Amino acid sequence: MQQRHRHGRNHRDELGGKPCSCEMGNLYRFTEPIVLLVLARLGTAHGYQIAAEAAPMTVTHAGLDGAAIYRALRRLEATACVTSGWDTSGGGPARRLYTLTDRGLEHLGEWVEVMEGIASAVNVLIRESRKVSKTAKPTRRAARPA
Repeated sequence: MQQRHRHGRNHRDELGGKPCSCEMGNLYRFTEPIVLLVLARLGTAHGYQIAAEAAPMTVTHAGLDGAAIYRALRRLEATACVTSGWDTSGGGPARRLYTLTDRGLEHLGEWVEVMEGIASAVNVLIRESRKVSKTAKPTRRAARPA
């Protein structure tokens, strides 16, 4: 079993310099690593292109909504993982183009480490749950006194 660490701003020292999942933003739908992966593949993209490429990578049935993608892009830009600029070359309104930076590629690597740890923990949970679900007998709850 993994050792728990105290909750604080930065656990890297306690984890031997490895990133901690609590530093990584919202894990629920894995929006941030998906956005980083899409930008790593495409190089530069508009928000709607990112959303279209991200759709098949979602890890929950809820998918990724545009608002979550743009929140992740703003957070990634604030941490120098992506840069953006306006594309005025088209006939329509200007659109923001996002580009992955070297720091963003490094951050994707950090996400890989975090996701591998999560996958390992989930696999243990699945394995142990299967064992128990095949062998355990359900317990009946005692009736509550009226």
